[in-house]
Amino acid sequence: MLDAIARVEWAELFVPTHSIAEMVVRGSLMYLALFVIFRFMVGRQSSAVGIADILVIVIIADAAQNAFAKEYKSVTEGVTLVLTIVLWDFTLD
Repeated sequence: MLDAIARVEWAELFVPTHSIAEMVVRGSLMYLALFVIFRFMVGRQSSAVGIADILVIVIIADAAQNAFAKEYKSVTEGVTLVLTIVLWDFTLD
């Protein structure tokens, strides 16, 4: 049991395997595309939670899941994508 804990590959955990710039661009494009789709294609309703808020929750959940499931090879990649999404949310809201 202790051997499994001691054999953590720290470089694989934190060193990105994808370009940080590519992740920022991909996250930005996906957020903006979904924002436009939800803003103009979906009927508008008045409520306490806006469409942009729901969009951010769903995208962040998916981005975080990718980091947990090792679809991305490092935590850094998942955090970069989540921070990009949050930045766009604050910028547009």
